[in-house]
Amino acid sequence: MVFTHSFSASRVFSLLILAFITFCIFYNCSRSDDTKNGEAPPYRMPSDHAFVGDQHCQSCHNKEWDAWKDSHHYLAMAEASEETVLGDFNNVTFSKGYDNYRFYRDEDRFMVEAPGPDGEQGTYEVTYTFGWEPLQQYLVDFGKGKLQALHASWDTEQERWFVLYPDEDIQPDDWLHWTGGAMNWNTMCADCHSTNLRQNYIAEADSFDTQWSSINVSCEACHGPGHDHVTFMESDESSDASVERIRHDLILTRSATQTEEINTCAPCHSLRQGLTGTYVHGKEFYNHYDPSLPHPHLYYPDGQILDEVFEYGSFLQSKMFVEEGVRCTDCHDPHTVQLKANVTDNALCMQCHEPRYNTIDHHFHQVNTEAAQCISCHMPGKYYMEIDFRRDHSFRVPRPDLSKQFGTPNACNDCHSDQSAEWAAEAVEGWYGDEREYHFSETLVKADAQGPDAGRDLMQLIADTTQPEIARATAIWFLGQFPDRHSDDHSLNTLREALHSESPLIRKSAANILDHYPTEIKQSLLTVALGDPVRTVRLSAARGLAEFSSDDFEGEYQNQFRVALTEYQEYLDFNQYFPQGQMSRGQFYEKQGDTEKAIEAYHVALEKDPMFNPARLNLAYLYNSRGQNERAKELLETVVSQEPEYGEAYYSLALILAEDGLLQESLDYFEQASQLLPENSRVLYNHAIALQTLERRDEAEQVYLQAISLDQNNPDYRYGLVTLYLQQNEHEKALEHAEVLNRLMPNNAQIQQLLNFIEQQLQ
Repeated sequence: MVFTHSFSASRVFSLLILAFITFCIFYNCSRSDDTKNGEAPPYRMPSDHAFVGDQHCQSCHNKEWDAWKDSHHYLAMAEASEETVLGDFNNVTFSKGYDNYRFYRDEDRFMVEAPGPDGEQGTYEVTYTFGWEPLQQYLVDFGKGKLQALHASWDTEQERWFVLYPDEDIQPDDWLHWTGGAMNWNTMCADCHSTNLRQNYIAEADSFDTQWSSINVSCEACHGPGHDHVTFMESDESSDASVERIRHDLILTRSATQTEEINTCAPCHSLRQGLTGTYVHGKEFYNHYDPSLPHPHLYYPDGQILDEVFEYGSFLQSKMFVEEGVRCTDCHDPHTVQLKANVTDNALCMQCHEPRYNTIDHHFHQVNTEAAQCISCHMPGKYYMEIDFRRDHSFRVPRPDLSKQFGTPNACNDCHSDQSAEWAAEAVEGWYGDEREYHFSETLVKADAQGPDAGRDLMQLIADTTQPEIARATAIWFLGQFPDRHSDDHSLNTLREALHSESPLIRKSAANILDHYPTEIKQSLLTVALGDPVRTVRLSAARGLAEFSSDDFEGEYQNQFRVALTEYQEYLDFNQYFPQGQMSRGQFYEKQGDTEKAIEAYHVALEKDPMFNPARLNLAYLYNSRGQNERAKELLETVVSQEPEYGEAYYSLALILAEDGLLQESLDYFEQASQLLPENSRVLYNHAIALQTLERRDEAEQVYLQAISLDQNNPDYRYGLVTLYLQQNEHEKALEHAEVLNRLMPNNAQIQQLLNFIEQQLQ
């Protein structure tokens, strides 16, 4: 009798990405794109491709420079001074929960008394401002090169102090504490608020030597290093040069394509993971960043924004981006960063859309009201950081019919919150009829609700090249959540084709999920991705194949494997600051067979964040695999105490107890796991085995049947139930399920022998 274990390093990795990435966008340094013989040269900015500062731009581009000086980009970060500090530092106090603050001046210095890393009040100097409106944050120099952002921030509209996490009781050792990693400027925020930032984390000393070219988001943040351009313009050649030659040395100009422009905006307007420290704005985005796909729990199941995901992931879903070629600067002035026209009268949207869309016949609301604004229906939003309202950029049509069926939000009920989704759906149907143009969200919400049973619909979406690439990549992600159900030829052919897609997003998504598949499938499919021209795809392939060595590959694939693995190791090295980075290191070492280093990495992750339970779960799995079940149980009990609603921890505890022969003690944990994971049929199956072994056969029968009701085609569940019935000499019941087993596995000699035995007993 075998109890199936619930731990999975690859599964925990995907869960961890979801949990951690909601807090921040993190920046990583690695190496240049050039490799030779698997070795990566250190990054060096060429001397003739350097940043020169915005003052060099002003002399020729005074109009643009003046516009930029009033923008949020210019005000993104500044040294604390009378001109830049907006908050009230006139000896005012502010309290929230157990935290008390006092803001005051010490001559020309801005000071704050706040709860420190030991929980005691400390006195700190504010050295930098961060942001401008609707809120301004304040940075404190914590030594060792670390700048930390206070939780207490200034509401510039209401002119009041508030905290970013008002509903959280954040303890000093918590990663979310303002002195902890989540509020560390160097890693969480710096590269999007300054220009040409180099993080320079020194892991051995847990310190930073962070540097920048400009303290704020300057001209070169978007246009790229200005040295070559300035040098040329100061030369004699520039006097009769063509426009194309003048623009040649700049990354982003008016002649840029839609892709080039969005590549410039995306690094700071997307939820993404940095891959290298060599990025220069405007370069290939996917060679330096790995953007998050619009799937739960970052987005709603239909792709609408949920967590703080910024604009990129939703904009790539839109028909405007995919079919109409719309770019950021069609709506936003690139220098002021303000909208180019008014939205209250829909003038901005009417730049491109027909006037008929700005009439009551289209929107069915009174003209010149907020309800009649295009953005109210097509760009609903959410508040982040408590007071910062940001709009969804997928520009979708409201679908209350999907809300009625799947519980997703819709713009109609955002305003008419006193009405039901059914009411809104009926209103829309009355206005526009019951026909709806297909939208990819229909497939995604179905996949979220039905799980593996939506596989056929997902594969159809993946193959539909008329749909947004990011939606198809998300469909691949959904498909990969159930590798045991989607390892058939049809599914694998879908993934094989995805790895050859023209879209880096689709190739990356396919490479990512293959890490969940059996070893032989991974090697067969992922090998081709080792030499992919895009780094994020290569890294996904290297992670998935990390348990192999170069000897497992032939020909050119040997060198491609070495190069990709080197890139991946450097990526891991630069992520050492984060618990997530240590988690990834631990998983890598596990695959490499170095369990001691894996254990060390997981412990470091927990030292950085004692609440980082994905690392605790993997550590428990390692101890369990080494026969150290007592240590594993201690870790799992900590998870349960910290997260009492986390069903996987109860399930894993139940499995370990069962493995140790403590079946009676395991039952409570199985029951808890069943309640918290009602759709997990495997929990029920193992629970049934425990009950059967304890000869509580009536209860075991009911639990087996529950598991079968969730997954009717799983032969393990049927076989377990058949053995139970045979133990009770209930041969007719056993025959019913044995016949189903025979249909599920028609060429299995063991099943046929079992069926023959039962039939003989009934004669």
